[in-house]
Amino acid sequence: MNIFEQIVRETGDCRGTAVIDRGETYSYPELLEEVRLFASVLRTNGVRPLARVGILADDSYEYIVISLAVLSLNAAIVPLSTRASAEELEAMPAGVGLNVLICSSSRRKENDLSLPVPGRFKERFFLRVLDEIIVPIPLPEGKIPAFIRFSSGTTGASKGVVLSHQSVLERTSACTGLGVVRGEHVLWVLDMAFHFVVTILLFLRKGAAIVICGQPIEQGMAAAVRAFPIRLLYATPYHYRLMTHSPEFTPDSLKQVRLAISTAMKLEPTDADMFRKKFSLPLSQAYGIIEVGLPCINSTEHPEKAASAGKLQDAYRIRIDSPDAEGHGDILIQGPGMFDAYLTPFRTREEACPGGWFRTGDIGFLDEERFLFIVGRSKNVINFAGMKIFPYEVETILNEHEFVGESRVSGIAMPGFGEIPAAEIVPSADLPPDWREQLRKYCFARLAPYKVPKQFRIVRELPRTASGKLRRNG
Repeated sequence: MNIFEQIVRETGDCRGTAVIDRGETYSYPELLEEVRLFASVLRTNGVRPLARVGILADDSYEYIVISLAVLSLNAAIVPLSTRASAEELEAMPAGVGLNVLICSSSRRKENDLSLPVPGRFKERFFLRVLDEIIVPIPLPEGKIPAFIRFSSGTTGASKGVVLSHQSVLERTSACTGLGVVRGEHVLWVLDMAFHFVVTILLFLRKGAAIVICGQPIEQGMAAAVRAFPIRLLYATPYHYRLMTHSPEFTPDSLKQVRLAISTAMKLEPTDADMFRKKFSLPLSQAYGIIEVGLPCINSTEHPEKAASAGKLQDAYRIRIDSPDAEGHGDILIQGPGMFDAYLTPFRTREEACPGGWFRTGDIGFLDEERFLFIVGRSKNVINFAGMKIFPYEVETILNEHEFVGESRVSGIAMPGFGEIPAAEIVPSADLPPDWREQLRKYCFARLAPYKVPKQFRIVRELPRTASGKLRRNG
């Protein structure tokens, strides 16, 4: 079972566009042929089955070809984000046991081998041999690793998540809620290092056209929706915020779009409301987890459900464990295509998921229509005098205030109370002298008194992971 071979079977008769990038259009026959050519180059240069192959490059048509070529050889992709810190990029190859690194020209080192590339590549790529000894990953039932992906590290060190070809096929097959069809154009603005597994491979399996956004991002998105019949938007709240406030986008700019999905980080209801008012298009969330896939999609047009992660896709099951009086509890999910193992320390899915249930680390509840609402992370819950405070809930209120660009709420140890909530604020404009008092009054009117931050601090920016998620302290 090989994901590239499955893509070939499903798109072998497709003559349409596969990728649009930097003014060039690449058809499915061209894409598949260049994958085969580059796979031959890699094989000639020592890339063998079960090798762990790092890819360090910016999003591009070439990135897709290289990734598919590695997969076609039954080697495992280890995506390295160009947005990661220098320290992370130095430490990760050894931590994951990389055998080979493929990098773009801007990331090459002196002794890296220049690779012959297919004719339509716009830049050169280089190969760095790191370890010639291949150590197979002992997945159950002889499954072949396809991806080793690191979690986003929102609360500290990340761990390698291993996905087999079979798991990737199962989770992309289970993702029916996006409704992707052959020939439709999808705008790509995310980091392939974090989102290749479900979305890029799903789009290719369905025969869609992936339009890679140019830079700078605001002008690139606007140019793409003007030039191509974009039908699906799959982006972060940051991208949708740009669209909402940018003069580059008029109210009818997105009239051809059938679905706008927000992912990777929490969508604020105010952002969803402003987007809907400008474009007359609902903006909804998708709940993606590297260990599970994309179990929830919110495709409802009802504004009151905008804060929800949506309903489960048909193939998945959900359980709220140990709910409190408000029904808030730990979210557990079960379904096809779940991860096969953690790499460090090595644990199989069966060992990590008792009874087949994956404990997400999120806390949430299901409403009467079984829409899932996420209220926080179990590791980040603030315990104030025996009462639980969810940072997401407080941040949502703070972020609605005109003074606040964004915020982060954390717990500070306080004898006698356990922890008290404290807020870091990135201001949206110049603040008046009494800004703290105004924010406190605003919060007291909308939150239970114990949830109101006891301290407010101005910061220039909030720390984020390489994937753009807010980095938490806990």
